Amino acid sequence: MLVLEFLILALIISSVWIIIGIIFYIVPLFFGAPYEGTGKKKIEEILKISHVKKGDKIIDLGSGDGRIVIAFAKKGIESHGFEINPILVLYSRYKIKKANLKYAFIHWKSFWKADLKKYDIVILFQYKTLMERIEKKLKKELKNSAKIISYHWKFPNYKVIENKDDIYLYKS
Repeated sequence: MLVLEFLILALIISSVWIIIGIIFYIVPLFFGAPYEGTGKKKIEEILKISHVKKGDKIIDLGSGDGRIVIAFAKKGIESHGFEINPILVLYSRYKIKKANLKYAFIHWKSFWKADLKKYDIVILFQYKTLMERIEKKLKKELKNSAKIISYHWKFPNYKVIENKDDIYLYKS
C-alpha cells in the first residue's frame, strides 16, 4: 500500500510541474516570449545604464514577475509593467503590495496594445524574432527623447548608444 501511495504522490507532483510549465513557458510562446527572470546583477546594470532621473516614467514590456518595475519604483521612479500571464501579474502585484510601493504598477495587458507615448524609458527582454516588430512600434509611438533598454537582443535598425554586459541602450 505504501508503494501505491508513493506512486500517486509522485504522479500528483509531476502533474503540478507539467501544469506550471504549460502556464509559464508554453502558453506565453503563443503571445511572445516565455517567462525568464532577470538576475539581480543585470537589474543593477539596467538601473545604471538607464541614467534614470526623478520625474521619469519607465515601462517594462513583458514584465514577468515585476522585478525590474519594483527595482525602479524603489528608487522613487514611476514604473509600469505590461504582462500577459495572469499568474505573473498577480505575483507581481503581490510583491508590490508587500513592499508597499506607491510608484509601481503592473497591467494585465499585451504591450502591443499599450500606448507608449508617455514613457521616458522603455525596457524589454524579448525574443530576437520580435525585435523588428517592436522597433516599428517604438519608432511610431515614443517621444524623441525616450531611451530604450534591451537586454540580450539588439534592434535591427536602432544605433546602440551604450552597451554593458549584454544590455543595450538606444535613443528613440
